[in-house]
Amino acid sequence: MVDKRLNLLSIHEAMDMLGVSRSTFDRWRKQKRLPFTKLGKEILIDKLELESWIKHHSSGIPQQSPIDLAASQHGASQQQGTITIGYQSGYAHVWTSALMKELGWFEEELERMLPGRKGDVRWVDAANGPELLKGMIGGHVQIASMGDYPIALSSSLAQLFPSFQSILLAFDGKSARGNGISLVVRKGIHIREVTDISKLKMRTVAQSSPGYRLSKLLSAVGGSPNQIVHQNMDATMAGIVHKQVECGMLVEPYLSIVQYHGTGQVLFQEELVEDYLAGVIAEESWVRENREVVVAYLKAHLRVHQFLRSEPAQAGKIIGRMKGIPADLMGRVVKKIRWDSALYKKDIRTLNLLKQENAWLEGGFFIHDAAIKYDAGFLEEAMQALRLPLPDTGLLAGEWEQEQVY
Repeated sequence: MVDKRLNLLSIHEAMDMLGVSRSTFDRWRKQKRLPFTKLGKEILIDKLELESWIKHHSSGIPQQSPIDLAASQHGASQQQGTITIGYQSGYAHVWTSALMKELGWFEEELERMLPGRKGDVRWVDAANGPELLKGMIGGHVQIASMGDYPIALSSSLAQLFPSFQSILLAFDGKSARGNGISLVVRKGIHIREVTDISKLKMRTVAQSSPGYRLSKLLSAVGGSPNQIVHQNMDATMAGIVHKQVECGMLVEPYLSIVQYHGTGQVLFQEELVEDYLAGVIAEESWVRENREVVVAYLKAHLRVHQFLRSEPAQAGKIIGRMKGIPADLMGRVVKKIRWDSALYKKDIRTLNLLKQENAWLEGGFFIHDAAIKYDAGFLEEAMQALRLPLPDTGLLAGEWEQEQVY
């Protein structure tokens, strides 16, 4: 909070409280008399006035936890044409959607595709991918960005919930094997070989990309996944920093933060053989009925990727301000990740192999014959609208291209 004595919020704190982008916030200031105070160039918001305004406009503003609040607004939102976007500001490989919210580029592209469209865009910052899947199954979240494990899981859930048929629209951040997601052991603990980790107290997020990889690594060295305690990534990193947790499977930016402070050591990256991927999914029937909305989102997605590749330092500043983390560190994290929307055969194969391995590793969460559904046509339409060179085929063959990146 900018000033606790005056009870003032910064514009970013107010946006987070409302769950909206900057463009929606500005529109509400003009059209719905959202209260604000201008001190020089800075816009500040009185928290009590904002809470009163929210109560007055409660039919359109979330007031609960992210996913539950999206659910509670579902009926009214559908009538108003509200689109709910699920993102995870805590995970680097899906920062595209968090930046999109800050920059207002989806709303911008939506206005271009559907001028005069009624309805708002609502943004839900979830703790993890499974939480977003829950919202999507309930029909409360329309488009969501998440890691490879929940993407693979979504295809199996589609077999259990016939009304929910997930489809992969584009990829997001990508890291080659052994990068972007790693085992971190607390500083001061000496590990000589990989089998030693089976004796450690370990933490990670349940039903997640790091959780899957830690379970697989532990099983490979004779340990049991049952010895893993599940908690969120913030708690795991804090436990390592404060010497309460011996090891955990972390993803970016947590990996870089631990190394930045010198409180943990990254080990056995060579043991993690899969690439680490993130992507954008939606429910298939909704996608077919809302083609212009989907293409508008993917246009913004491609634009943010270009921004991340060409201006990592500037992107790092925005993310650093959002998360309260040094901007230079965030800029370095951005540079480590391949920002590429393109669908490669090797990436689809990675997702399908992950799903097949989990069928035996997790014991029943995954279904063998539930292949990953994808459609590159929407992404190609977005590329064409932005006048980007189109790939030769919907699914690219071979290794990741170094020159042609989307």
